[in-house]
This record gives sequence, structure tokens and C-alpha cells, in this order.
Amino acid sequence: MANGKSLLFFIAFAAAQAVSDGDKTVALRWCVTSQPEKAWCVQLGQALRLHTRIQLNCVQLNGILDCIKAIKDKKADAVTLGSEDIYLAGRHPHKLTPIAGEYDGKNQQDHSSCSYAVSVAKTTTSFNLKSLRGKKSCHPGVGKTIGWDLPIGALLQLGFLKWSGPTEGRVEKAVSRFFSGSCAPGAKTMTALDQQSSNKLCSLCKGTGNHHCTTSTREPYFNLAGAFKCLADEVGQVAFVKHSTVLARTTELERRNYRLLCRDGNRARVSRYKTCNIAPVSPHAVVGRSGEKETKDAILTFLKQAQKLFGKDGEHKSEFRLFGDKRSQVNNPMFRDSTQALFRLPPLSDYHSYLGPKFVRALEHLSGKEKTGPLRWCCIGDAERQKCDAWDPSKRKLLCVGATSIESCIWKIKIKEADAMTLDGGYVYAAGKCGLVPVMSEYYNSDKTCKNPKANTSGSYRAVAVVKKSNPGVSLRNLAGKKTCHTGVNRTAGWIIPVGRLVSSGDIGGCDVVGDAAAFFGSSCAPGAPKGSSLCQLCAGEAGQSVGTRRAHKCDGNANERYFGYTGAFRCLVEGGDVAFVKDKTVLENTDGANRASWAQNLRSSDFNLLCPDGSRAPVGRHSSCHLATVPGHAVVSRPAMKRAVRHFLEASQKDFGSSGKKIEIFSMFSSNGYKGRDLLFKDSTQCLIPVQSNGYRQFLGEKYVKVLDSLSACGPSELVETCEFDVCKVSKKYFNL
Repeated sequence: MANGKSLLFFIAFAAAQAVSDGDKTVALRWCVTSQPEKAWCVQLGQALRLHTRIQLNCVQLNGILDCIKAIKDKKADAVTLGSEDIYLAGRHPHKLTPIAGEYDGKNQQDHSSCSYAVSVAKTTTSFNLKSLRGKKSCHPGVGKTIGWDLPIGALLQLGFLKWSGPTEGRVEKAVSRFFSGSCAPGAKTMTALDQQSSNKLCSLCKGTGNHHCTTSTREPYFNLAGAFKCLADEVGQVAFVKHSTVLARTTELERRNYRLLCRDGNRARVSRYKTCNIAPVSPHAVVGRSGEKETKDAILTFLKQAQKLFGKDGEHKSEFRLFGDKRSQVNNPMFRDSTQALFRLPPLSDYHSYLGPKFVRALEHLSGKEKTGPLRWCCIGDAERQKCDAWDPSKRKLLCVGATSIESCIWKIKIKEADAMTLDGGYVYAAGKCGLVPVMSEYYNSDKTCKNPKANTSGSYRAVAVVKKSNPGVSLRNLAGKKTCHTGVNRTAGWIIPVGRLVSSGDIGGCDVVGDAAAFFGSSCAPGAPKGSSLCQLCAGEAGQSVGTRRAHKCDGNANERYFGYTGAFRCLVEGGDVAFVKDKTVLENTDGANRASWAQNLRSSDFNLLCPDGSRAPVGRHSSCHLATVPGHAVVSRPAMKRAVRHFLEASQKDFGSSGKKIEIFSMFSSNGYKGRDLLFKDSTQCLIPVQSNGYRQFLGEKYVKVLDSLSACGPSELVETCEFDVCKVSKKYFNL
């Protein structure tokens, strides 16, 4: 109980310490689905106006789907939804996103309101989830999330139940063939289901007369309690219920008579539901439009103030109760009555991260067989997309998926909207935190390694600092106030290594590394930095625009920004910067006629120097002895399950389109000639891709480099990593501070 009191104290403390939003005018439109709920919503709005400048408008529509559409169409702003409705709202075309979740206070150890869909059998039986075919099943009802949609979807996902999609007929018919008999209340009244399938799905039900197999309490085996009773009576052999159903209807001694069936084919005691389940089910959440920061901030301001004033420990809870108001004429108005507190979600959260992969994949399979097809490569910006489209014009083996940032690409791969991309080491680290793995590494030396695919080696390069020889007043010891050019925020050579050195030396301190770097340097171009920051001041945006003016794509973290990447950072130096942080071969790749672009035509490598760690300078060819660090090469990343498929595709592709490919005159994987940009999809200096032998991202990157990355994120993870690591079934206390 101490943990529960601790959390409630934390919530009260956060509310007391929060900067009051009472002097801030906030207008919000909340969607409700009944007249009693609207009346309650109006009363809440009136109560809020007595203490704040929050204007709550209540929009009444006919149902949840109407609310979802209204929010998408900007006719409303927010609504609270259950898990399956969050899934519907999050997908195309609605694209809504969860903003805050409900906590019911029951699980005080993990501060979670998750429930778990489980499959239960008697201990005296020996079958597992893989061998359910031909068994007798008990369900709370057809279409119920926990007892039907999730288990049936999981059986489809795992390949135990076969159904090729709606063209084969209704999934209920496939289920009726899979089990030898069932009680699935509601099947009887499904007019689109044939009589034979309906009869089989109702064969175990015990209701009499017109109540047989109906979704009413007159059917003894209806709902969660009924489905468990179906199993307890030994009418059925397996029941699909909520974890708490078993715990609430058995004594500790009786629980020995039951076992959970796990996804991996094992069995477990009923107390092990957190590790042996069909899927966790996230609590209700407030949803709104994605990508609208102002509206999201308004929703969070409303929730914080409403909870502070009228929550369980609210300052004015005698005037109005936000949760469990007994005066309300409707159950669960706006929020569930059982709610004790609300918790915010990480900034990049979407329906997939909130609901979790087990839940999402099960529902995806329930709507039809998973689509299979070409490998999907994630590319950032117009130039990468153009090159990617030329890789396989027929699109039989490769499809190109566009994204606006590296972070969004990593997320797309994580949630299976894309399969692979090439990343710099800093982003390999972030991708690893999100569950992705390095598959193949770029190799840059023209030696025999590329001819020996089994060579136990990996690519690497050196991070260097480059200056103009004509600017002798710049060294690594006096970078404060200088105009700096970076390949991009969170990229290895252009950011992590130079900024990491400044953090280690104490020149940059505190937890806001980006903000502190902006204060340390003069003006900079660090693509991907916050727009308006001095780190974006030198950036140029689209080609053809003058430096320093307002224009499209300025400071974008992709090739749409003229100064993005190695060549871009070097060009930034040429056109006005004091120092560029790039890779060892960048200068040589863009001088002495190597780059025919107009800005580089007359550049000579002898006009540039490297800055050495001891404060001295060296010619650009001396990078082996004058560099900031040796770092791992860029790597192609994917999900662990896709590692083999991605590697096989790339190995076959580079035989045709690699540096020595048979069809290199048609397409060159490791060249950006003919496209607007450099180092597109792969670094142009890549000689070949070699398989990654290491297990996981930390081993691939090396402990020394990982320590630098760990130190830069010691104060807190990036928004991407925070979202990847967030567990809605184990919520940290900090998220209760709305």
C-alpha cells in the first residue's frame, strides 16, 4: 500500500508545484456520445470556468466512430477511447494519437491499468496453444476484444488457425472449423454467418429457448465470468478471458487446477499472466489529432487543471468530481469511473506504441491475411526517394517508403511499415534501443575484404575537424563562438564525437546538450536541430536560395537541406563556416576536381587543414594521425526477424549494382551521381556491404563508442528512444506529472 500512497503523494506534489495554467486561455472541444454525458461535460466546463480560463465545449455525436471522424476533420479535439477504438482511430485515414492514459490504482507496484488477455485450460489436460485445433472453446462473446478478437487474431498471426482473408468468407466460419465446438455468444444472431457455422459456435452454450447463445445474462456462459464458468464446468477445454477473471473466481487453492497457455507453446501458473498471455490490453486513453502540438498542449493543460481541481485529491473536489462522480446520470462520463489519475505519454507516442505489438498484430491479422511483398526501404527526402525508385523500377523486389526524418524511418521499421535503411552509428544506437539490429555494414577500403564475404571484419572511418588553411585562428581548443558546420544532430562524425568531446572536457555541461551546444558555438548549421535555434542559423535550405533567408527545408535533418551530411557540412565550411565536422575522406571527395558541382570546381585539398586533438594542424591526407576518433561504419538496420531476408536481398543486389556489379551501368548502389545530393541511401565512399557478425548494436558499435553515446543520453533519452522504451504496463512516476 506504501507504493500507492507514494504515487498519490507524487501526483499531489506535482499538481502543487506545477506552474498554474489558470491565466492561460485554452479552448477545447470534447466529443461525447449521449445527452447525459454532454450534461456532465457542460457541468465540468462550468466548474472549470470558476477557477481557470479554460473553455470546454462539449460536442455531442451519435457514437465513437462519429467522434473519431469529427476529430480527424477538426470539428472536435479530443475523446477518451478503449483499446480497440484507439486501434481504429490510430490507423489510416484517421491517424489520431493517444495523449494521456487512465490509471485505476489497482496495480500499485507497476502504476499500470493494463489487463491481459489469456487462454486458460485445466491442469489435467496437456495440450498447448499450438495444439488447440479440435478442442472445445469458451468465449465471452463474438467480437469481444479480450475473448474473441485478440485470441483469434493471435491464432491467425501464429499460423495455428488458417484463414486467407475475407475472400475466403467470414473469419467466424474458419473458427467454427478450427474448434470441435464452442460457446461464442452472439454467433446465433449473425445474419451473415451460415447456419452450420453458427450452430457449431453455439453448440456448447447453455441458455434456453430464445436466450441460447445470446449476449445477455440469460445465457450462463456469456461474458468473461460465463466463459470461465464454461471451462470450470468442464463443458469447454479452453477459455479466452481476462487475467483477473481467473483470479477473481478462484481461491488460491483452486488456482492450482488451471494453467495459462503461452504463445511459445509452454504452460504457466495463472499468476504468471504478465509473461504468459495472448496480449496486454492498454487502459483507456485520451486521443487527439497527431502532429498538432498546440492542440495537444491544450488537451494536456485541460487534463492537468481538471485533475488538479477535481481529481481524487483535487483542491475543489467538493464542487465537482472528475472521476467516479456518483451524481452523474451516466456511467464513465468522459473518463472511466474507476480512474484514480491520468498519465501523459511520451511525445512521439502513437496507437502502435501505446497498444503494443502483440495487440496490434493480432488485430491486423483479424482483418485479413498479412500482406507479403517486396522489401520496403525507408528513404528520407526527395533525393533519396528518387535514387531508391531507380534501384528497382519494376518494384517486384523493392518498394521505397518515404519519411521526413531518420527518427520517423526508425519508427516505421519498428512497427513494420518499412523494413530497412542505412544509419550512421549514432542512429544505430537509437535504433538498437528501439529493438532493431545491424544487418550489414558499409566497408570503405578497396582491399580484398569485399571479395571475401566471410571476412571477419567491419567497416570504420575517422571523424575529423576541417578548417580553411587561410583561417589560422581556429583550433580544437578555442571553438567557443565559432561558426560550426555539422552533418546533422545525433550523427557520429558531425555531432556525437565533437560534442561528446566538449561534454567530456566540461566545455558543455548540463542536460540540454543541444541547447548548451547552441550557446557554446556562435552560429551553426546542424540539420535536425530545433528550428529557430542558432544551430540552424547557417543552414541554407533548398538549393537555389540564399544563405540566411527564410525558405523551405531550412535545417531539415535530410538531404532537402543543402548543408546536410558530409558534403553538405563541408560546403557549409566553404561558404562561410569556420570549422566542419566530417569524415576523413570528405575533403578529398570534394576537391581537386573530384566534385564537379559549381561550388566545388575550383577547390584544392591543399587549401584545407585538419585540427588535431593536441591543438596542432595537419594536411587533410594525414587523417590517420590527426583525427577525433575512429568510429564504426554506417550499417543497414532492420527488425531481428527480417535480418536474413534483408541480408540476402543486399548480397544479391550488390552483385548487380555494387562497385563491381554486373549491371552497374544501369544503377549504382554506392554512387549519388545524377541525383541532387551526396551519400544517398549509402555513403558514396562505400566499396561493399559486409555482413555484421556481432550480436546486437552495442557489440557492433564497440564499448568505447557506446560509452560516449551513453554519456550524451545520461540525463534522459531522445524522444524516439523514450517512446520506444516506454511501457504502458509499467508507468514511471514522472509521467503522472501532466
